[in-house]
Amino acid sequence: MRTLQLTSHLTNEQLIEKLSFTRGSPDFSRWQILYLIQVAKQSSADIISPLVGLSKPSIYKIVEGYNKQGPSAIKCKSRGGRRNAFLSVEDEERLFINLEEQASKGLIKTANDIRQVVELKVGKPVSDDFLWDLLHRNGWKKKMPRPHHPKRNIKEQGEFKKNFPKTWTW
Repeated sequence: MRTLQLTSHLTNEQLIEKLSFTRGSPDFSRWQILYLIQVAKQSSADIISPLVGLSKPSIYKIVEGYNKQGPSAIKCKSRGGRRNAFLSVEDEERLFINLEEQASKGLIKTANDIRQVVELKVGKPVSDDFLWDLLHRNGWKKKMPRPHHPKRNIKEQGEFKKNFPKTWTW
């Protein structure tokens, strides 16, 4: 069984202070591990694991990172966000202002027209999925007239609506 030991980056008081400031955040369990090792003198991942709700390998990894990099290694990486975005939020806003101006002039009628403008702005081809996500993110919707039969007769449809029985008879 491996024993857990910490290098002395922080004093007990500093560690307790960090623990109290992170209460309710994802970093809390990480600081709790360090507290249990340094202040409570627990040196077994078997004991610490059920207390903090993390696996033993996670505990070893957190302690190893703290020993190598210090307190900066304890910060959790943020989740979600726009890490792989082609355009920043401001660029998207400017692009859609430009698209609205072109659409009001009648220059944009289909998604392929929008695709050409977006590809020029991004500098490379974009997928259908990216394009529809971009439109949805900026509040645009696919709008088109309802389909109709080419041989429809509007006069007959009007007569049918007028003469349709109000109740069903079986």
